[in-house]
Amino acid sequence: MTPSFRPGELAQWVSRLWRNGMPEGFVTGVSHDTRTLRPGNLYVAVRGDRFDGHAFLGEAFAKGASGAMVCEDCPWSANPLLKVPDTVKGLQDLARGYRKTWAATVVGVTGSVGKTTVKEMCADVLSLKGETHRTAGNYNNHIGLPLTMLAMPTGARFGVFEIGMNHPGEIAVLSELLQPTAGILTDICNAHRESFPSLDAIAAEKGRLAEKVARTGFVLLDRDSPWYASIRPRVAARVVTVSLGGCADHVGRRSGENLLQVDGFDYLMPQPGEHVMRNALRAIALGLELGLGPARIADGLARFKAPPMRWQQEECGGVLFINDAYNANPLSMQANLRTFAALRGPGAKWAVVGGMRELGETAEAEHAALGRFIDALPLDGVVILGELGRLIRCEAGGRPVFHCDGPDEAAAFLKGQLREGDRVLLKASRGERLERVLDIFKET
Repeated sequence: MTPSFRPGELAQWVSRLWRNGMPEGFVTGVSHDTRTLRPGNLYVAVRGDRFDGHAFLGEAFAKGASGAMVCEDCPWSANPLLKVPDTVKGLQDLARGYRKTWAATVVGVTGSVGKTTVKEMCADVLSLKGETHRTAGNYNNHIGLPLTMLAMPTGARFGVFEIGMNHPGEIAVLSELLQPTAGILTDICNAHRESFPSLDAIAAEKGRLAEKVARTGFVLLDRDSPWYASIRPRVAARVVTVSLGGCADHVGRRSGENLLQVDGFDYLMPQPGEHVMRNALRAIALGLELGLGPARIADGLARFKAPPMRWQQEECGGVLFINDAYNANPLSMQANLRTFAALRGPGAKWAVVGGMRELGETAEAEHAALGRFIDALPLDGVVILGELGRLIRCEAGGRPVFHCDGPDEAAAFLKGQLREGDRVLLKASRGERLERVLDIFKET
């Protein structure tokens, strides 16, 4: 249920008074987008690089906004307004004020790979114990996180929030805003490297979440992570460790096809791959620490449905496409390619890969390393897409390796190569739009 706010408390949270009168009754929810705004919402006019939310004030009130938060220089004077120096900071102040009213267990999730998957798995598990709120999609930045917090139902027992970053300093700010009672760090790798001097700097930034978890809470850390030793001393809360096959508080071991055994109980994995097992282990450990039994946790994992373009399977003309083109970095590329190459069954296996963005000065080396990795896999064919993808230097090794400029060319090439029963993996950074290969393949 959408939370309701008293106009007076909204004003108190941003330390301002209402102009042009006060909204009547309760304010039901907060929105920064007139396309999704609902009657009774508070509209927050955000200024961005490509738009200014103040230009849509008329539309917002026409759609039933009960009031708006605007910058102090806004001349609008026909409806209830909260005028603040910076509406993004004002939005965060609203979330900070609302956070103080919660009695829920608040889980923060960050990392370079698997954030959304772990968030969804954790929320699915916890939902069997009580009402659970979660980040919608990837609303995990300086605007998305406070909006997600302000959508938290008043009576929710759990909240699972994803925290992302592009630049130094963001994790600390967002973690301070969220004030998590439990924290989870997923795998860390060379993502967003163009904004950081080193991989160690990325790990240090991700570790800021662990620092911000309340002393009375706990942080889940992977005992197998290269950065475990550097992050653990920074944690004031209780540390709970996980490991695949090592020594930890919660140890997972493969016990069969897509089965992960933890503390003597077998959990069926919703998808193949060791990286999926590692992500599921975090959700299992969270559930166990919060008092759920193994059978209930298994039921929660069975609810998991992968977000769009994350190992999303679709058959077209007898060919199985696995669309994992939502995003990519060196670690996720290797994990997905390794899992795909290990799939059993008849038919050829083709990998269609594109470039990995935001790698900065390491881009050429990382793409070259990916090419060597692909060369060692038992694949029947490789299609490399785009200019950045050309940095992926693959040797033919007796199999076709095809470079193409765009999705149209790739789809046409595959049309002449694929046979019924074949499988195709699509994997690249979001900006490469690799899913268009499948779209065009279906059209033709």
